[in-house]
Amino acid sequence: MKKTIINLFLVLLLAFGFTSCYDEYLEPVPETALSELSVFDTKERVEAQVNGIYAAFKSGQYLGGRYQVYNSIRGDHFLNLQANGVTGYQTWQNLVFPTTGEVGNLWNQLYAAVNRVNMFIEGLEANEEMLLGGDILTQAEFDQFYGEALALRGMAFHHVIQLYARPYNQDPQDWGALLRITAQKSSADNDMPRVTLEETYEQILEDLTAAVDLLPDVSGGNNDFFVTRLHKSSVIAFKTRVYLHMSDYASVVEQANNIVSASAPFEAPEGVAYALHENFEEIWTDYTTSESVFSIPMTPTELPGTQNFLAHYFSEPPIGGQEYPINQDSHVWSSDEFPEDDHRRLLVRERTVGGVDHLFIHKYPTEGQQDWAPVMRYAEVLLNLAEAEARHNGSVTSRALDLLNAVFLRSNPGADPIDINDVEEFVERVWLEREMEFLAEGIDNMDIQRTVREFRAKGDVDPMEPDRTQYVWPIPQSELNTNNLVQPNH
Repeated sequence: MKKTIINLFLVLLLAFGFTSCYDEYLEPVPETALSELSVFDTKERVEAQVNGIYAAFKSGQYLGGRYQVYNSIRGDHFLNLQANGVTGYQTWQNLVFPTTGEVGNLWNQLYAAVNRVNMFIEGLEANEEMLLGGDILTQAEFDQFYGEALALRGMAFHHVIQLYARPYNQDPQDWGALLRITAQKSSADNDMPRVTLEETYEQILEDLTAAVDLLPDVSGGNNDFFVTRLHKSSVIAFKTRVYLHMSDYASVVEQANNIVSASAPFEAPEGVAYALHENFEEIWTDYTTSESVFSIPMTPTELPGTQNFLAHYFSEPPIGGQEYPINQDSHVWSSDEFPEDDHRRLLVRERTVGGVDHLFIHKYPTEGQQDWAPVMRYAEVLLNLAEAEARHNGSVTSRALDLLNAVFLRSNPGADPIDINDVEEFVERVWLEREMEFLAEGIDNMDIQRTVREFRAKGDVDPMEPDRTQYVWPIPQSELNTNNLVQPNH
């Protein structure tokens, strides 16, 4: 199976014509060449296009590394040692502008990925009769490819508004995404206003819900395909994140119940056999444990690129570039809620830099840029459900406590179970658990903003309240220059 995945990604890299260059984003495919790229006359060519979509998301400028980095370094979990503007220094300072490199590069790659999805969907719909009538695809294959494309688009729109829009819970009527749901084939299609956050979430859920209906039922133990391609179980998992960001706790519970058992030990009652992996450290060397929901795979011939891969930021030499060591004075690392022998505290490497002893997280231990980039793990689903259970019921249920303890005790097998009765105290403890559990996985910024909390101080960077302009990223200058209707952030 691993060889199959590798070969598919080799095909997609040859077929994929997008880069992060903004000119190519505006005109991703010359109109005269569109028919050559969007052929649907064989199953192999259709599959190559599906894999081409995943390639766009796999870019080191997006889910191959940088997206997780930017969402990890905005909070107080990490210090910065290099002051390198190329590797997120301005993001770490919470001092970015429309002209800042990462602001434009991520936006362009995100919307290039969305455009790739839209081109494929339009071609699939236009050629449906030929594909099905000519026995090129079965109905199940047609639905699967369509469902994967929709799920990826819904995911991308959700990613956009985590950095480029204010929190939904601050004001659902504030500006959300540029909701591009038709293919952009020339610069004549540039002008488009943003829709509200409420409208953005409606589209996200429409895409994800349609995808769940289209994608086939899958079951059994996890494997390369289940981790690197979206399917019914993984899309349901992602929907728990989306509903949590909307504070729609009833829907979080409803969705999670499809893939989480009613009681401990928690595991998926149907679909892919998700469960917490008993050994936390093994998650980072075995990428297809029962805990992996969706990850971006890397191989020796398909790498995210220098200064894009996660180890470069968070690991020490020779694996990484020792850019961002753990901030040992941070709210989570200095908390007495986590024993010194917590397995997550031990998953570090010590290194002296400039005469100062630092700790570097060791979640990305593989040399040569080959660590798979995590997008979602089952531990997040359990903590999403724990928070939603308490909020929805208005009390700390035994199930909510058991869900939190499942994650905590996995890394602290000898500790006393957490026992909290007050809902607000319990939710804050869940937030703290998420901070420790998902260090360097791109969750922190999302959690801070969905709960409309301040960014805490770190090093020489002051705290930042939700009413500050820099609380969210600006719309990039490249978009402002070419889209006469886009509304900037203020």
